[in-house]
Amino acid sequence: MKTDHRGLTTTAGSIKIRKLLIIILWIFSPVFGIAQQVPGEMMIGDLKLHINESARKQIQQEVDRLKRSPAYFDILVDRVNLYFPFIEREHRKRGVPDQIKFLAIQESALISDAVSSANAVGFWQFKDFTGREVGLQVDRKVDERLNIVSSSGGSAEYFKTNNFYFDNWAYAVIAYQAGAAGAKKHINEKYYGAKKLNITKNTYWYLKKFIAHVVAFTPSVGLPHAEGIWLDEVTNAGGKSLEQIAKEHKVDIEELKKYNKWLKKGRVPTDKTYSVLIPKTGSRPENTIASNNNVRLKKKKPEEKIYPTEIKPGISKSDRVTIITLNGIPAILSGDSDNIHSISARAEISENKFRKYNDMFLGDRIEPNEFYYIKKKKRKSKVGIHIVQKGETLWEVSRKYGIRLKKLAKKNRISMIDPLKEGRVLWMDKTRPAGEPAAYYKVEDTKEVKDESEADTEEIKPIEVPYVDSSAERRKVKIHTVAKGESLWSISRLYEIKVDDILRWNELPDPNAINIGQNIQVKAPIEEASAGKSIITHTVKSGETMYAISRKYGMTVDEIMDLNEMETFNLNAGQELKVYGED
Repeated sequence: MKTDHRGLTTTAGSIKIRKLLIIILWIFSPVFGIAQQVPGEMMIGDLKLHINESARKQIQQEVDRLKRSPAYFDILVDRVNLYFPFIEREHRKRGVPDQIKFLAIQESALISDAVSSANAVGFWQFKDFTGREVGLQVDRKVDERLNIVSSSGGSAEYFKTNNFYFDNWAYAVIAYQAGAAGAKKHINEKYYGAKKLNITKNTYWYLKKFIAHVVAFTPSVGLPHAEGIWLDEVTNAGGKSLEQIAKEHKVDIEELKKYNKWLKKGRVPTDKTYSVLIPKTGSRPENTIASNNNVRLKKKKPEEKIYPTEIKPGISKSDRVTIITLNGIPAILSGDSDNIHSISARAEISENKFRKYNDMFLGDRIEPNEFYYIKKKKRKSKVGIHIVQKGETLWEVSRKYGIRLKKLAKKNRISMIDPLKEGRVLWMDKTRPAGEPAAYYKVEDTKEVKDESEADTEEIKPIEVPYVDSSAERRKVKIHTVAKGESLWSISRLYEIKVDDILRWNELPDPNAINIGQNIQVKAPIEEASAGKSIITHTVKSGETMYAISRKYGMTVDEIMDLNEMETFNLNAGQELKVYGED
């Protein structure tokens, strides 16, 4: 046993063990010399990835590149085994799959103070406002983006937010790099919630690179450090300087600073718990050894979920008291003998509230084996339109999407009890303009009409269904209602705006000052958008369109509509519009 120049005690035994393990890996596992082979299947949490041959070859090339320099690979393996125990713990506490930990190597090479060209910082490469949004302290004294414990907790929250939206951990990985809005360009909505995903040559590069890191580094997880170092954690150092902590734990101050660059100056703050890492050698506790999960993880049995379409008459009694989240709203499953009194009692709300939440009237009966909402439904849907199916009622549509019946009727300018014609296009997130007639979509019916009396005499002309949920349409939205699981960061990515702008437009004190159901402005107010611009009046000429006017004044149609508080594109000759003049 000897003490090195850093004040750390190294043991010859630990170094010998490391060398012996490397030799064993060289012989029995293709970690060194021969490239680690990319499997045809692997898991990310409960999601199985099927990797086809063309993608496998691409990923194999990246694995080979990662292992091209044994010396550099060894350096990364040391960092992996120093920091992974903390990442594993923080991700596990928040339900993030173990494999996600390998993304930290891809993001920063596990260099605590790594800085990207886009000014993203730390182990998980957060920008300052994003770091604050996931709960990290970022100021002149402390930057928790450089703290492996805090930043890993923040990254877990970030992944959970994206997975809440996509219900697909592979897509959450893509969104980590591209953002939720940007990820949509590279993914397929039909795989939201999927348990299997095909990886092909066309799969987004960032996900394939992530898979390469999982394959390349998995066999080396759990090896001892080349110099026998491991990291201990102290969480009761509030008010102490690093110099004091170094003396208490008998470590070299420069070595202590190396693993605690998050503390910029002064003493460890006392406003909350901060993790200080202490480099040590010698006997290593079990909880400081990183977990080595094999790439070919056995598929765990998926967590059983109950959805309305899966409920059968023969379900068990215990299932019938199930409360789940349906459309982001808590819902309770009715039993065979339930009535308004019994089910509202089980939901612990009044009968009046239960009826109100489910748009039910006096005399309406509870149907067995159905889910009923036990909190208010939403004012609108994230889905732009709904095509009415045969026999479907407005109440059924409102229930399916978790929208209040009255709001849904108002958006479509109809009564709550109006019958719906098959194929009708229902507006789900915006109100159908007053001048625009109801649209219908031709629904093919394979059932042969045997009698003319059974046929519908009203002709339905097929038209192009307006898609109103595109990014272009979304940019027109001014108000967003906060849903469960959303944060200012996820909302900013959805509308492609800055978090700082949302804070300013809504006069919010900090990024955490939002609540479920809160309405927030996601577009610059007119006074800000028009700042520094002169406003003049344009008189509409006969036959002139909104688009032509926008081109004339170098504005977007959206800007003209905002400036004039218009809801439709309709124009009348002689109408006066506010437009931007020359500065």
